[in-house]
Amino acid sequence: MTYSCRIIHVILWIEENLGWSLISVLLAYATEEDLLMENLKHCQSCGMPMTEAEHFGKNTDESKNEDYCCHCYPDGAFPGECTMEEMIDICVPIIVEHGTCPDETSARKMLSEFLPTLKRWKKQGMINTYKLKDGVSEADFLAAFDEMHSKYLSKCKGYINCQLMRMGDMWTDWTIWETMADANNAMMQSEGNEAAIKFFPFIGELVEQNLYPLERSY
Repeated sequence: MTYSCRIIHVILWIEENLGWSLISVLLAYATEEDLLMENLKHCQSCGMPMTEAEHFGKNTDESKNEDYCCHCYPDGAFPGECTMEEMIDICVPIIVEHGTCPDETSARKMLSEFLPTLKRWKKQGMINTYKLKDGVSEADFLAAFDEMHSKYLSKCKGYINCQLMRMGDMWTDWTIWETMADANNAMMQSEGNEAAIKFFPFIGELVEQNLYPLERSY
């Protein structure tokens, strides 16, 4: 390694009811100042500094993933579910033990300020733009959207708010989520929800679907 830091190997044994398997995470934090440096490339999930080629994760096609480390994103996906709060709770005592921070209060403060700036933990905006199927009435579509929102979307973990917009024959729904994981889970779980299943047949051409990190909220 080309930087001076403490190397901490952490084996996280997580309870089965959290849905995690055994994960080995490398935390390489030098000082609090180093951790918060903007010009030091960090894993956008755990915060691990990535200075060598082998530190980077892989996409499904084996290419290098520029955002996540080899531990958080080894094969084109996160190996288990995690909340930012769980990550902080696990890391705090380890950081204190190895002297990166003098006590739990300062360690928690540092992580609570740093982790929310990472891509995985930023609030996410899911934007879907589409046209309705031929013959679908606007009233029926809006009724189906209202039902899908009230019975499914608004009850999903991490849901913040949703807006439905229209320009001509183009419709856009924009949903804000607490994290990227919450947004992805909502998409996957919609396949088994009755209200969501009833809504999908109203959609004709899907023009755009994107997930964007929320940078500012006013």
